[in-house]
Amino acid sequence: MPDYPIGKRYDGGTVVVQPEHAAAYAAATNDSSAAYAGSDAIAPPMFHVRLIKDTMFQVAGDPELDLDMLRLVHGEHDATFHRPLRPGDAVTLEGRLESVTEKSSGLLVVSRHTGTVEGALAFEAKTAYFIRAKTRPTGSKPKRTPPAAPPPPERSVSWSVDSDQSHRYAEASLDRNGIHIDKAVATNAGLPDVILHGLCTMAMAGVSLTDALGGGDPAQLKRLSVRFSGMVFNGDTLTTHTWPGGAFAVTNAAGKPVITGGIVELADV
Repeated sequence: MPDYPIGKRYDGGTVVVQPEHAAAYAAATNDSSAAYAGSDAIAPPMFHVRLIKDTMFQVAGDPELDLDMLRLVHGEHDATFHRPLRPGDAVTLEGRLESVTEKSSGLLVVSRHTGTVEGALAFEAKTAYFIRAKTRPTGSKPKRTPPAAPPPPERSVSWSVDSDQSHRYAEASLDRNGIHIDKAVATNAGLPDVILHGLCTMAMAGVSLTDALGGGDPAQLKRLSVRFSGMVFNGDTLTTHTWPGGAFAVTNAAGKPVITGGIVELADV
């Protein structure tokens, strides 16, 4: 097993939250909350992904890890919000390599990213990349007991992905990976079309959850955690399903999951 640099830190510098950037992120995720305007405005909770873009990319492109970017997929993201970010906040950003796990199916790389304002933790996020193995494991797979069917959801809310969603989100998040904005790049990668960023799906699911459970107040959102389970395309119709205790999932129009293992924590829930 290679000697991975566990604990390595990645410096993201200090970035000031610009009101136009926060507004663009809200618009790119179809989030029309009134909390983003006025003298006491806050930034959308998932705006943190624009701020940690550099440290996330530093992990993915670290020569000490030597990850195969063509086989890399974003597997999970777990964000905790300790206080809302506000326009004008100077946010100091840092990433840290938490773990690298080798599996027969590929490599799981987990990193933690934080943002502090005036020395106080504003948010932290654990994100997991999965790098698919070049060859599939041989031999027969052990038989698995099918999981029990989940109980009917307590609430289901459907929402739409716009026809240009991935293009708008690419600009607002600064993640301009070609698979999200260029069909030729996407098809060369083996995809049928451009796909929506998983973090955009996560952000839009968060909007549906705060609207349904938090009175439409994004400041109520304290944690949002997901496992990315399927591709989302521009123009899709998605449905957020919630269960007691903060569990949720998102499915597409065919009923196939695109987010599983979701956890939402709200201040008043």
